[in-house]
Amino acid sequence: MAVLGDMGGLEVPVSARLSPLLAQALAGLEADRLDSAYVRSAAFRANVAQANRAAEIAETDGKLALIARALAGCALLHPAPTPDRFQALRIVEGLSAREMDALGEVFDLLDPIDPFADTLPLRGRVPLGWSRLEFEGALGGLAGLGLLSREDRTGSLDTPERVWVLTPLARGVATLCGFFGDGP
Repeated sequence: MAVLGDMGGLEVPVSARLSPLLAQALAGLEADRLDSAYVRSAAFRANVAQANRAAEIAETDGKLALIARALAGCALLHPAPTPDRFQALRIVEGLSAREMDALGEVFDLLDPIDPFADTLPLRGRVPLGWSRLEFEGALGGLAGLGLLSREDRTGSLDTPERVWVLTPLARGVATLCGFFGDGP
């Protein structure tokens, strides 16, 4: 275990695989963005243990980087509603590399005019480099993790359509992992 000592003066025992990536995710962090009370709590120590466990079995460098960003995100102050840090890290731990890529693609495919509508047509665009079956399979995996749900909605011409809907949990995971906004 390496010790990362620049989190508000607190020594944080982080695995050797995760330590350099966490240091990178925290580089340049302004002290006023650190949730010092949370970083000193037993809950944060549980986040660190959870991230270390996830790093042990991470199959790609991208997954390791995502775990590091999620742990760094746990240490930050967040406006209400604060994401459920433990649940988000549990989700990050369970993501396959393909699902991780698909989650990033989902955020890229959201309507740029209304990104908080949080819906994608079930038979909508498929990102470059994906087949429809691959992408739908990955979206199904994200749904199994509680990040997406399928719903029937009324379309623009009052026609029924099936859509994928991001859950609040997906927004929490994305916030902690720095998918958008001013994350770690």
